[in-house]
Parts: sequence; structure tokens; C-alpha cells
Amino acid sequence: MTCCQLAKQKMPPAPRPAPARRRAPRGHLPSPRLHPALRPPATITAHISSPGGTRVRSVRRFIPAAGLVLALVGGGVFAAASQASETEPAFKVPEGFTVADPQETAEVTPQIVGGTSASFSSAPWMVQLLFDWNRDGQYYFTCGGTLVAPNKVLTAAHCLHDGNGNRQDWGRYGLVLGGTGKLLGGADNSAGTAVDVTRSWVRSGYDDATIVNDIAVLTLAKPLPYATLPVADSADAALYTPGTAATTYGWGMTSADSETGKLSPTLLKASMPINADAECATALDGILGEGTFRPGAMLCAGEPGTGSDATGISTCPGDSGGPLVAGGRVVGVVSWGVGTQTTSCNVSGSYDVFTKVSSYASKVKPRVDDTDLTRNGKADLLVRAATGGKAYRYNSTGSGFSSTRTYVGDFGAYNMVLQADMDRDGHQDFILRSRSTGAVYWRHRTATSSTYTNTKIASDWSTRKRIITPGDVTGDQLPDLLSVTSGGTLYVYPGRGNGTYGTRITAGTGYGTFNSLRGKGDFTGDGRPDLIARGSGGAVYLLKGTGKASAPFERGIQVRDWDSYNAFAAPGDVTGDGRADFVARTSGGTLYLYPGTGKASSGIFADRVKIGTGWNQYNIFA
Repeated sequence: MTCCQLAKQKMPPAPRPAPARRRAPRGHLPSPRLHPALRPPATITAHISSPGGTRVRSVRRFIPAAGLVLALVGGGVFAAASQASETEPAFKVPEGFTVADPQETAEVTPQIVGGTSASFSSAPWMVQLLFDWNRDGQYYFTCGGTLVAPNKVLTAAHCLHDGNGNRQDWGRYGLVLGGTGKLLGGADNSAGTAVDVTRSWVRSGYDDATIVNDIAVLTLAKPLPYATLPVADSADAALYTPGTAATTYGWGMTSADSETGKLSPTLLKASMPINADAECATALDGILGEGTFRPGAMLCAGEPGTGSDATGISTCPGDSGGPLVAGGRVVGVVSWGVGTQTTSCNVSGSYDVFTKVSSYASKVKPRVDDTDLTRNGKADLLVRAATGGKAYRYNSTGSGFSSTRTYVGDFGAYNMVLQADMDRDGHQDFILRSRSTGAVYWRHRTATSSTYTNTKIASDWSTRKRIITPGDVTGDQLPDLLSVTSGGTLYVYPGRGNGTYGTRITAGTGYGTFNSLRGKGDFTGDGRPDLIARGSGGAVYLLKGTGKASAPFERGIQVRDWDSYNAFAAPGDVTGDGRADFVARTSGGTLYLYPGTGKASSGIFADRVKIGTGWNQYNIFA
């Protein structure tokens, strides 16, 4: 829910922006300092004027002047404390602004009516987005966000743009702060953990004028050790039934007054039941013009605005990017509301608008599980030499693979190798099976260093015909492990996200008829991982994912005839378009990439791309 806006005082002249510079990935943190001067307020951006010219659509984002500043230079992960030392950054309020003092009376610092304080323990997935708007090492609170995986944050697309609709480089100038319910810069700020943003994804077609497709995902340099919240998908239609109880969270303005509102020093929450699309459209189109509210892309929640802080419940500037939660899932992302020149939110008769997350789940989920060896969001190919057992990496180019290879290690002791980020820490792991004992290992990066270690996850799987790591097949947002016995029974081992697994689930029989069973990611565009299987005679089948642990795949649909290939790999999304791709090698050693199209039919792959010849020197592809 929205926090209050910072109270404006006399502003010094805006400075000339400092030269842009990259944050060092590591290094000494200098003594904290306040930003010398701030730009004029840019809290509310008027995107669409109403017919009367007095009411506008306003986003719930903060741009520099209405932010909180963290003075530091450096990258990686660090602890954030309220008391600064020579090596710790301090959280301070920029000159000319204040955060509501929690000790003040309600008359001085009104809370969101109907809202209540939310402890960090009740919403451990809430994070704050910080951005270096002036490229001078000063990081401002800009928006809220939701931790949907240890290294992934779901937020609003407009949070990653400036007031003119220009996309900002969050991979270079962004940070995320987690682990605290206290707002950055408040008087009673608790410790938290801040981490660099390495890259960002914005839904294609985002329009800063209409605020449609307002959804984005940030990838963090390192995982945050806090609970995550799953996103709603097409199976969660019941959560959008009008009247469904939902709750929104945030640090935004606690008063609608654009001049006197202040940011809440602590995380707040408010109950906002889901409304019918027709009700939303009638109210919002009536205020701002026909077509303003986009059913399917947007939803609205809560009671109509009252125009009074004493009676209304509303999100306000500062709440952008935060979640609307129902049924333990993120069903919406705080997007926009109606505002005027003097009123930032809670305009009489208006509703708060959220991005409808389930409509974008098929695009969001591939971005949540897009770990790759080079950490750029495009899957790389791992191969092992038939002679000597050395493993190599061929980097994705976005349309194929590089012509040069990089040595990864000696994998001669294993007869099976798979790529999979089993703990969702943003570092690619390997599932390996010992050639001599049949033991299966999870090779993963240690939490305290850049070294890798092997953890045994099965004692003897030498008779297992297939082992697959397609992703989350059970619908709990954690990656799972699958195997096929010598008799053709498929077992699902539900992942716990830490390299351990729950009790195995018998998920089907008859899988022994396939001579190849591969999969990593979503081939059909519904957000669920699928499998590609080949049977006798070269018939290739799509086994479409269901998201159900007891029956994770539908009956196979034949999509190809591939009797000329003798090796396959499903590395994931090689092209970076959010669709899983496939790799196949001919008996003559020619390697092809089959880009995925997202179609659950014979058109599942686009025209194949020839990678090259001579690939019969390798006997394992992953």
C-alpha cells in the first residue's frame, strides 16, 4: 500500500547531472552524504488528460525529488544499517523532504485509512527499488517490488522509466533493498540487505502513455535470503472473481495531498477486494475517457475513492511496483490511479488500477527461471568431448552459438550431465550421474564463495533410463527433478529449492517407449515446462505441462519426424525471447538449433538454424 509522499520544503536549484559512471562490483563504501540538491518534484506523471482537463492518470512511482537517498559507491551485497560507520552506508532523507515520524500523532501524520502496519515477517518478499538517477552514487527510493525468486523481483514497467517515458539502465544504476519493513531513510530504519541489479526485462509493448503492459522483472547479482511469493497464472482464474479478498502493500503516500503528504516510515497494507472489469471500466472510462481501462491487461480493486483521507483507502505515489496479493499469490502489480494537480490519489469515484499478473504469467515465468552459464538471460550449450571427457561451453549469440568454446571442467567421470539452477540463486548448476556408481550429484555454487561443490542427491540411479530437469512441474515455483525407471515409470521429485527433494510422486507409466526425453522451460507459451520426446521411427512428441504433480504432462502430440538425429539437448531459451529452444545433431555431426515458437502444434519450432559441422566429437549435450 502506498506510503506517504515526502513533505516538500523550499528546494535548492537543480544541479547539473554528474558524469555517468559504472558502480564498481566491489570495493570500499565511502562515508555517507546527502545529495547536494534535488530536481523539482516528479512524483506524479500526467499521462492522459481527462475530457475536463482536471483529472489525469497518475502512476505510483517516485523519481529523484520524491525519493530517499542511500549514499554509497560499490556493488554486490551489503548489510544496510541505520547507524553509519566508516564502512557502512547510511540511509538519509534528501534535503527538502521528510519522512513521517512514527512518534507523531495521527493528526500530523495520517495513516492510510483502513490500512494497517505490516511487519516484515508478514511480508518478507517485499523489497524497495533504489536508483542512481543522477549517476553520482546516490540511490533514491523509487518503487516497491516483490521477490518472486531469490534473485528475481517483479515490479511495474513504469518504475524502470523516467518521467518522460525513457527506459533507464537498471542493470548499471539500480539496487534492490530487502530484509526490512522500514523505509530507506526513515528515522527508525532497520537493517536490510541491498544487492545490485544485473539486468532488467520489460514486457514488450509497454506504453508509457497508456500504461498498458506495465510489468517488469529485475535480475539480482546475488540471491536474497528471504521468502518468495509466486505469481498467479492462467490456473488461478478464481482469484480474480469479483469480491475476492486481496491485500496490497507499500511505503507510498499516506495522504492524498500532493503538498503535505509524507512517506510512511514502515510498510503498510490495505485490504482491497477485486472488482468486476465492467465496474472498473465504467468508473475509470467515465473519468478519463473511453478505453482508458483495459480489461485483461488491467484490474482494479478496492472501494471507490472518497476524496477524503479520513474515509478513503487508496494506493498513492510510492506504491508503484508493489503487489496485490490474493490466495498467497501475486495477482496484481500496483500501476496507476486517478490524480489531480493537488490530489495524488483517492479521487472521488475512482479506483486503483493494477497490472493483471495472470495475463502476463507466460512471459514472466520464463524470466524468473532463465539462469544460464554466462548469466545474460540466453541459454548456453554445454558439451562433453567423447575422448578425454573434457566439458566445454558454447555461448549463446541470440541466434545460435559462438564459434569458440570455453573449457568448463573434466566431466569424464559422469555419463549424464544436465544444466539446471536447482536453488534459484542465479548461478547455473549441474546434475551429474557417476559412470561407476550411478550416484547422482548436484554440483552447485557455494553460498560464501565462487567455488562449486558436489552434493549427493541419489545413491544409485544407474538403471534410470532418463533424468530430466525441466523446471517447476508441480506449480510451487521450485524446480523439480524427474526420472524414468527401466520399466518406464515416471517419478517426480518435488524440489525444495535447496538441493533436497520431497517424497517422490508416481506421475505416469509408458515413458520407456521413448528413446529420448528432454525438456527445460516452456515450449508452448503457457508458463509451464514441457517435454520433447522421441519414439520409435523418429516420431517426436510434445508432452505439454499441466502444472499438476500427479499428472504433470498431457498425452503426447506428434510435432515432428526426426529419424536422422542421434543427439539432442534442451538448454532452455537460447534466443532470449522467453520461449524454450531445442538442439539436435545429425549422425553426420551437423548441429542445428530449433528456435521455439510457443505453438503447441507441428509449428512448435521455427526453421532450423545450422550451427556447424564436426559436432560428433562430443557425446554429451546439455
